[in-house]
Amino acid sequence: MRAFTLTELLVASALALVVMGAVASLFVILGRSIRNSQATVELGARVRAAIWLLRQDLVGVTCRVEPPLAPDENAGYFELIEGPLRDASLALDAQGPTANLSADTDDILLFTTQSLAGPFMGRYGGATIESPFAEVAWFCRPCAKQPVEGLTLYDLHRRQLLVIAYLGQTSGTTNSLPTTADRATYDLSLRRATLDGLGTMLVPNSLGDLTKREHRFLRDGYSFVTTGTQTLSVAPQAFPFAFPVVSTPLSTGTAVMLARPEAGLDATARSWEDIVLTNVVAFDVRVFDPQARPQQAGEAWLLPGDPGYATPPAGSGTATGAYVDLGFAGGSPVLASGTFPPTGTTALQSAGVRVAGTTSLPLPTYDTWSRHYEFNTVDEDGDGVADEGTKGVDVNADGYPDDLAQAETSPPYPVPLRGLEVRIRCYEPASKQVRQTTIRHSFQR
Repeated sequence: MRAFTLTELLVASALALVVMGAVASLFVILGRSIRNSQATVELGARVRAAIWLLRQDLVGVTCRVEPPLAPDENAGYFELIEGPLRDASLALDAQGPTANLSADTDDILLFTTQSLAGPFMGRYGGATIESPFAEVAWFCRPCAKQPVEGLTLYDLHRRQLLVIAYLGQTSGTTNSLPTTADRATYDLSLRRATLDGLGTMLVPNSLGDLTKREHRFLRDGYSFVTTGTQTLSVAPQAFPFAFPVVSTPLSTGTAVMLARPEAGLDATARSWEDIVLTNVVAFDVRVFDPQARPQQAGEAWLLPGDPGYATPPAGSGTATGAYVDLGFAGGSPVLASGTFPPTGTTALQSAGVRVAGTTSLPLPTYDTWSRHYEFNTVDEDGDGVADEGTKGVDVNADGYPDDLAQAETSPPYPVPLRGLEVRIRCYEPASKQVRQTTIRHSFQR
């Protein structure tokens, strides 16, 4: 029987090593594929869970989205703040379209909602409390740790504050405010108030209280700024009670107001519990504009928000309705006594209305507003006369007493809101996968 030569053994060993290497490579590829598939599935599940939670909140919106509302309706509020970032502007540069994943992440949703499946749960000191109503805020903040160099990823937060008008006891310490440590155990919507014999304290809000902008999340006495090791309470804001935002330079070096809470505001040891989604690259909230018009560009049709769409509309096409960024046409808010919407834009594409005299909100804001500004004995428009729209006289000599033109204030967008669209886009660093989910909600009842 002939034996193998040394050369034959070496050749066989080499072939075996090649085969083993190929098998090992296949296992590596298979393992990577399984990990990527698992990461994609997990990403999809996390996005669906966040979308489901947002949809439940929107289904439970407590008020008519038709400004203005009266506090005695006890209906709560709805507010949308549109930041300056846009998907369309971030998708283009001097050379045209880019592969940049960054998108619109500075929009904020704030509203009161009712839980239809069961009560909302929260903490009150060492106890657990329940309420069918809550004030919720949806917004993005940059992730504490950035896993991808050159790309800013965000955490999507959902802050939930229970609405309980009466607790059977005061919610703060007499003549003082809760400390930062106290706030970590309070999941309540609170406002600053002066009570007879007790002084200034934080007391719980009702839905009617929250109709007023000055009582909402981060507006009046429930805000804290941390400077080094010292925590200071923020004094109540002045009309029109704008949401606290940050001034951040963009790539052009221009400082713009971003609708994103300050890092030091509402900072508690439990802030991580508010995160519903990580590694977010887009949280784009749009409103339905029934007068929006498509524009033809060659063989394609562009809608508002698409790169290349002319602003204001050039007049091509017919009104079919579309979801648009609030106030994306730019410009300045118009006087309440002037023509609204301005010529060449629709109501929701415009910059809106000045809320009082020459005063406007710093960013496009849709708000259900409050009628109480017309009879609160405060001169919001600074003309020396308070509540001139409810005096029963014809102040502007137009033949109609107490008409809209005489009102002291105005909602920033005095039109009903028919629907809302929210686009959430996430990036999975390990698999380099991107997942986007879009939901639409109608406010028509």
